[in-house]
Amino acid sequence: MNIFKLLPESFVTKLQKSSWMEHRKLGLFYADLYNSTPVIEEVYSRLPDNVLAARDRRLRIAIDLSVKKQTLPEPEWSDLVADAQYTKMIESYAESVQKEHDLRKSFRD
Repeated sequence: MNIFKLLPESFVTKLQKSSWMEHRKLGLFYADLYNSTPVIEEVYSRLPDNVLAARDRRLRIAIDLSVKKQTLPEPEWSDLVADAQYTKMIESYAESVQKEHDLRKSFRD
């Protein structure tokens, strides 16, 4: 699911610290950018309310900034450590949901 798993960790670290990661300037985490799929939608339905509310707030702020063609001041950019933790949590939820979907599909066949 994550292309960064295919790259060397040192390269990923440099990439995450570079300005290429524009989502950080909008206060978003990497996992906030995942496309909406049935698996991801199920993950969002399983998230605790406070985590989902924080995600919705980040998305609203990012949309507002994007419309205004602005970015957050650098001290307010999303934190790399929190980003990595959140992304790892979303990916673990997604893996378990995908396994459940595969299991259900195997029972149907």
